[in-house]
Amino acid sequence: MKLTLARFGLVALVVAGLAGAGCGGGGGGGAPAGGGGTPPPSGVVPAPVPPGAAPIDIGTLTSDQIAALQPQIVFGNAVVASPPAVSFAVQDPAGNPIIGLGVLRTQGDLNYLRFGIAKLVPGAPAPGTPVTTPSKWVNYIVLGSDGNGSRPNVERTGTLVDNGNGTYVYTFATDIATVAAQLAAAPAPAGTIADLGDLTYDASLTHRLVIQLSGGGMAPANGIYDFIPATGNKVTAADFQRQVVSIDNCNECHNKLAIHGGNRIDTQFCVICHTDQRKFGRTNVASVAGAFPALTEDVTTDPDTGYKEYDYSPNLYLGDGETMGDFPRMVHKIHHGHNLTKQNYNYAGLPFNLIGYPMLDEGERMCTKCHDNGKAAQADNWKNLPSQIACGACHDKVNFATGANHIGGIQPDTRCALCHDGTNIPVYHQTENITEHNPTIEPGLVTFTYEIDSATVDGSNNLAIKFRINADGTPLTDLALVGFSGDPDFLLAWAVAQDAIATPADHNNTTNAKGDGTSIAINDLLNSSKGTLTGPDASGYFTATIPSGANSFPLGAIRRTVALQSYWTQSAGTNGIASNTGRHAISVVKTVTGDTPRRLVVNPANCANCHEWLELHGGSRVIGKETQGLYVCVMCHLPAKPTSGRGITDAAINDYVAAGNLSSGDLKILTEWGVTPLTFPVATGDTWALQLPVTSNNFKDMIHGIHKGRERVAPFQDARDRLGSGCGDANPSTSCGGGFALLDF
Repeated sequence: MKLTLARFGLVALVVAGLAGAGCGGGGGGGAPAGGGGTPPPSGVVPAPVPPGAAPIDIGTLTSDQIAALQPQIVFGNAVVASPPAVSFAVQDPAGNPIIGLGVLRTQGDLNYLRFGIAKLVPGAPAPGTPVTTPSKWVNYIVLGSDGNGSRPNVERTGTLVDNGNGTYVYTFATDIATVAAQLAAAPAPAGTIADLGDLTYDASLTHRLVIQLSGGGMAPANGIYDFIPATGNKVTAADFQRQVVSIDNCNECHNKLAIHGGNRIDTQFCVICHTDQRKFGRTNVASVAGAFPALTEDVTTDPDTGYKEYDYSPNLYLGDGETMGDFPRMVHKIHHGHNLTKQNYNYAGLPFNLIGYPMLDEGERMCTKCHDNGKAAQADNWKNLPSQIACGACHDKVNFATGANHIGGIQPDTRCALCHDGTNIPVYHQTENITEHNPTIEPGLVTFTYEIDSATVDGSNNLAIKFRINADGTPLTDLALVGFSGDPDFLLAWAVAQDAIATPADHNNTTNAKGDGTSIAINDLLNSSKGTLTGPDASGYFTATIPSGANSFPLGAIRRTVALQSYWTQSAGTNGIASNTGRHAISVVKTVTGDTPRRLVVNPANCANCHEWLELHGGSRVIGKETQGLYVCVMCHLPAKPTSGRGITDAAINDYVAAGNLSSGDLKILTEWGVTPLTFPVATGDTWALQLPVTSNNFKDMIHGIHKGRERVAPFQDARDRLGSGCGDANPSTSCGGGFALLDF
């Protein structure tokens, strides 16, 4: 393994980077208008009056009361009567009407409501097949206040009628039926009008109208209304639509994804502004040897909090002909992050290459995590409608214009699905282990699951563990597997009195110098070197017996805990597989019968929401939604456990560098940490590593530090020695079984 550099911006980096990237509040000309009692435009059906009996006049609320509001938008209907109009109601979760938004607009407060509208353009059909290219949104709000073109946006300067009962009618300032003609007559178009797409109004197409309600410190609400102007009907499942991802899936990782000042909270809103139209007025930048212009990082420290903010330049809005802000391309590149081939991406201050996505296999093989057809009607587009924009966003070394790095050469979008169909695309994205969002693995691979039925200690301090290991759902009858190397092992953790505390709350494993607990491999039982193995019984359970002594729990220990962890590696050729493959499995943990378990403060299923499987220590320790009760991590990550980087010898680091394992990114981190010299070889004397930071690897300190990331006053810095003692040869990554890891979160 090469030296690993990880800069995990994660959620904070994504949200902060996009804060100023997309649509603003402009669009549509003219001054605000308001009032009540005006008849609605023809065809507009009044929204239902909120049923609550306690109207809320927003103009009379204190800032705290506004912050406590949880507004909801309920639609009446929408029509395109040149210009469009929409009826809607605003209420709180109890159904009480929120009144007074029209009054605020007449007072010049424009922050509360914004409106947008776009049409859904069908994809082009592939000749002779039922397959089409993906559909796309085209935003109509592309007229600047000067009458020239602008990038897609929302507007707020139409006419709002406040009916005084929580219902409203908004008539757009933009006449979408004439936008194309207005742009054609624009006096001095900035950019190429053709980049804004076909803006011809077609009443037969699905249209999306969006409302943003925000400002004044209130929790934002987004309203989404899909309808067909020709019929006046709301879109149903039988109509043409585009629902590729649900915000509910995003929020499993992001908690509540809130972009552009926290006011855009639904991907269905995002997609009408983040279209290919964002290339309007942008200059294309060509990569050179797979890299765009080098980035400069600017760091600003908040004088009050000490938190650091990071900004990058130059921005890349249109690169190699690709519109970086187009939603499918932007989101895929964000989540592919530092695995992108091209370097120096930077969309609106968001440097894609510096993002490390936390999902198993970095999410590259977890398509259904986001594209869940139980929550979004067209979620299976990811496999049924492949396209250059979506697939090419991650596979960015492919040049579709020239055919470079594409086995099929130059091909149009309409032909993608002829080779890459819904059957084989999941196979391309398969991981090595079956998980919730990856049910497909290479044929012939064996899937193992672990169980511990009980762990007991008798009066002589002998430990007995009753356990079962299943292979493809069937209990093993022999643990000496043919065609497999390595083996699972048992990890023992405990607590003893320490520092005058008779019953520590955590494990401390104090009889072990590193605090790592005691490990007993299955092979140690098969050869009787650390215990014995009997069974299986009729239910497939074996019993491991570890006698009292150095390999068991110390006398008087409490919170005695056993985990079954680590894995077998299936050898190439076994069951016809192509190469040696680790068969990782969810670790299982059991407290000794009669002992008080260590406290459980984290639900591992929450970890799995972002990580799918959290695979640690090379996959030896794994937690996921399947994890029940205590998780294996806290058995070794103890209050007294620091990082290990300072144990690296000068000889080991010199040979590591000589082998070409130190990258420019690693040198950047070492510079930030103030480690000198950065020329190698370093002088002997075992002094170089003493400059590396020492960081607590206590579980709560480490996890909080990682997830707070670079927003902390002091970044979480973790230097780990994975070279091993005495690794002074020229190829430590092979002979020492690891690497030298620098982590700067």
